[in-house]
Parts: sequence; C-alpha cells; structure tokens
Amino acid sequence: MKDSKGKAENSDVYSDPGWSRELRPSTGMSKQIVWDKSKPDYAVFVKELGGLRSRADGARSREETFDGHMAIVRILYDQQLFKEALVCFTRACELQPTDVRPHFRAGNCYYIVGRYNEGKDEFVLALDAAEAGQNQWAYLLPQIHVNLGISLEAESMVISACEHYREAVILCSTHFRALKLLGSALLGVGEYKAVVKALEEAIYLKNDYADAHCDLASALHAMGNNDSAVKEFQKAIDLKPGHVDALCNLGGLYMDMGRYQWASEVYIQVLGLWSNHWRAQLKKAVSLLGNGETDEAKKYLKEALKMTSRVELHDALSHLKQLQKKKLKGTGNGEDSFMIIEPLKFKTLGEKTTSRQELATTLEQDHNGFVADNVFIPSRE
Repeated sequence: MKDSKGKAENSDVYSDPGWSRELRPSTGMSKQIVWDKSKPDYAVFVKELGGLRSRADGARSREETFDGHMAIVRILYDQQLFKEALVCFTRACELQPTDVRPHFRAGNCYYIVGRYNEGKDEFVLALDAAEAGQNQWAYLLPQIHVNLGISLEAESMVISACEHYREAVILCSTHFRALKLLGSALLGVGEYKAVVKALEEAIYLKNDYADAHCDLASALHAMGNNDSAVKEFQKAIDLKPGHVDALCNLGGLYMDMGRYQWASEVYIQVLGLWSNHWRAQLKKAVSLLGNGETDEAKKYLKEALKMTSRVELHDALSHLKQLQKKKLKGTGNGEDSFMIIEPLKFKTLGEKTTSRQELATTLEQDHNGFVADNVFIPSRE
C-alpha cells in the first residue's frame, strides 16, 4: 500500500459532513487503492492487514493498542477501504469507549457504506462522550451535531436533524455548512422564511457557496419571488457551471413562469452534462409541449422511457398520443381545438361549485398535458 500524506492536526473539525464531501476522506490523499477481491493480491493484503492488527493488539499497554489501531484505520479510511476500517474502529471503541474519535469516524464510515442507522448510533455515542468530556472535545462538538443531523436526514428524521444543525450553529456561529444544511432541511419541511434566513447567513459567511445560492433560489421560488430566484440560480451556475441541481430547478422555474423556450434550453445544458438524466429528458419534453412542439416532445419522452419505466412517463406519452390524434382530426385552422359554451350553461358561484383557484390549477395542468415533477432538490454536490 502506498504511503499517504497526513492531514492537518485538528482536521476532524472540518470533516465536511453530508452530501457535499462532508463524510468522505480527505482530498489531499494519494490515489485510492481499488482491490479486486477475486485476485490473489487481495488475499495477501487481508493477511498482512490481519498481521498489523495482531501487532497492535500485542502492544504493552491499552493506550498503545488503541493508538496502533487508530494509525491503521487512518490509512484504511483515507484509501476508502471503509469495511476494513470499520473492524479497527470497532476495536478502538472497545479499547477506549469514552474517546470521541473512534465513534465519530466509525459513524462517518457507516454513513458512507449506507448503514445510516448504525452511523447515527455511533454519532450519538460520540456526542455523549464529547459532552461528558467537557472542554476536551469542545472543538469537535459542532461537527458531531452536523454529522448526526445528516444521518438523521438519511433516516427521514428531518425535524430532529434540524435541531442538531441549530445546535451546531449555536456552538459555532461561523459554521456555514451547518447553516446551509439547516436551510436545506427546513426547505424540505416548507419553513421558507427560516430557510431564507439560514441560507442568507451561510452565503454571508461564504459568498461563493453555490449550493447555498441554489437552495435559496428554491425557497424564493416557493415564496413566489421568481425574479430573485432566477438571479440566485444564475449565481449558483456562475459559481459552478456544472451545477445540475441548479440547472434543473432553474428549468422548472422557467416553466412555472411560462418561459418554455428558456426552460428547454436549460434542459439541453443538463443533458449535455448528464446524458442519461431521465428527469431532464422528461422535463425537456414538458417544456417542448408547453411551447407547442408536440412531435419533438414525443421524441424526448421516448428517450426517457429507454432510461426508466416510471409511470409518469407512460402517462405523458399517452397524453401526447391523444394530442396528436386531435391534431390530425382538426381542420388546420384551430376551429376543432376548442368548444364554444353558451353563458347560460355556467352555474353561479356557490357551495356546490369548484373554487376559482382549483379551476385555474386544472386548466394549467390540462394545458401542460400533465403535472410536471417540479419538486426542488436540495443541492448536494
């Protein structure tokens, strides 16, 4: 195994939690080692790793054994050998159950390999140990709260996650990632004013934070402030030209504003970055349909169907076929595309009639052919 460059002394403080590299190893390490477990080299590696663990266990004192396992696990973690690292983390936790570091790093490992509940449990143990240790682990407490919050979000416990993000901000008011994650989580539960406040503060602390600009734009759109939302999405894209979430959400915003041609151009950019993005293919079709380009929309829907068989794609394709049939039956001058209803046939507004807003929504859906899936995605690098 190649030698690796060491990290900063207190790098745990900036362990970058979550979906923006936060639970991943340091970026300054040497190239990741990828093992083919079917090859003899991997068997040799496992045998040598077992020998190193045995040597660590044979140390003269419990403290030396702990240090040995932590030294081994540091390299394994940085080389992204997470399953192997977990064995050493578990041993280190047994040796020093009140030491925050093995619990914290084990939680990171569990999260990365998709074992979110076990990761959450390790972060809870790290938090308990840090709070019991008083000032010894004060520097690490904000990050433990943040990583615990991320694990809770992975388990769909968004409200609980918000509490830990808030706690991280209380402990470290300049923790812009905690503020961004708080804003993103609040966006998911619809607390838009609080979202704007948290994200504006994150941007104040780090003005080039593309993800924060993206989620702020989503909140502004949800509040009906579309012009400001467009500007924020554009800032996110300017800061990070390949920001797929910002581009997708900007396209959805343009469609809501009736700017179908602009939306179509945005989705072309998305597909240029991610050619098999089925949702972009679908939304591209919606924008073309809104722009009256039914035949072209059908092509994009068929491309999307090749990528996934989600039911909304089949519904959209069926609707396009119906539109095409109506178009063929028409006279070409648009006379058969609508019906004239006599005013006497309308009912007076009352308890038994449909509200104006519901009618408007229905008409809008009918115009678009189907309801586009314009749910905003919190930005995750």
